[in-house]
Amino acid sequence: MSTTLVLGGGYAGMRAVKFLTKGLPSGDQLILVDQVPTHTEKTNLHEVAAGTIDPERITYNIPSVIAKRVTFVQATVNNVDVANKAISFEDHDDISYDYLVLALGFQSETFGVPGANENALAMDDLQTAQAVYQHIEERVKAYQTSKDHNDLKIAVCGAGFTGIELLGELTQSLPKLQKKYQVPAIKLVCLERMPSILPMFNQDLRDYALAFMEKNNVEMRLGSAITAIKPGAVAYTDTDKVEHEFAANTIIWTVGVSGSHVIADSGFQQRRNRVMVQPDLSLEDRPEVFIVGDVAAVMPPDGERPYPTTAQIALACGEQAAKNIVALRNGKATTPFNYQSSGTVASLSDRDGIGEIFSSNRPVKGYPASALKKVITDRSLLESAHLGTVFSKGRFDLYH
Repeated sequence: MSTTLVLGGGYAGMRAVKFLTKGLPSGDQLILVDQVPTHTEKTNLHEVAAGTIDPERITYNIPSVIAKRVTFVQATVNNVDVANKAISFEDHDDISYDYLVLALGFQSETFGVPGANENALAMDDLQTAQAVYQHIEERVKAYQTSKDHNDLKIAVCGAGFTGIELLGELTQSLPKLQKKYQVPAIKLVCLERMPSILPMFNQDLRDYALAFMEKNNVEMRLGSAITAIKPGAVAYTDTDKVEHEFAANTIIWTVGVSGSHVIADSGFQQRRNRVMVQPDLSLEDRPEVFIVGDVAAVMPPDGERPYPTTAQIALACGEQAAKNIVALRNGKATTPFNYQSSGTVASLSDRDGIGEIFSSNRPVKGYPASALKKVITDRSLLESAHLGTVFSKGRFDLYH
């Protein structure tokens, strides 16, 4: 009998557990660890942060969807000791393993910008996403007595995937808050260091997204390099290196993410808490350790740069890592990770979006893209949980 330990109940970890459950001998011990008993569809956190969806809609209870043979342990990982094949926790006894899937997820990355941790709101998990919307509503409500126009200003730092999707959702929810509290229009500004947005899309799709922002009164300050986050203000320099400040009582940080700090804390060779893995997703010189999801740097066959850390890739990596552990358990060779993307979609609200379907290399935009985003969400639910979860949590509002 052997013990396989999966750390992390996100996309990669849940997918791995499904295939380990099917493939490992019935007498083997299979343990899943997460610091909370709830899986969150983190690609939808922007909807919670904007207040356009109930948090219950993007979560499910982990113990209720895993097989009975899987032991779920709620604990916070403190250290990963690959030399001794043991994991230590802040709030649980150590657990030893024979095989390990390391899928600890992400955290916001400040890139050393002073004041970002202290003065900006992150969106790392369900709790912090909920805190974003609560803060926005509190500031809008406060304006009734404060008459501080900065209460009606929101700065979104970063125009990557998360930032753009959050902006899109906010264009739908802010007018409702304005009406609810009978306040003037709420000013929404995005500050982005790069001169454009979403480089993974072609220029036509990027232009469509920018036109959406302009139509919905979102001010896009591209080419703005953020130098500091102050209490109630974002300091930045423009393309001419001129210094500016944008005052706002709500500042949201969507500049980027890194892997879990546990990676660096445990002494792994890493960059931004991501570990370069072997072609089969294992750790160099540790064939029993597989690293997937946001804590892994996975190189494609061309070797130019790692795959982006998306939910789609995390699901695929979790599946491959599990299959490779099953192969090792049966005395067989592992196989390299081979990824085929089915496409990428960025939502611009519940009814709009942009995307590319890679199987046909065809761009999509507008309502069809938003519907495709919901189909992708339903598919991820199916792949990380099961069909019953799709029926109870899925997005079936494809037509309006």
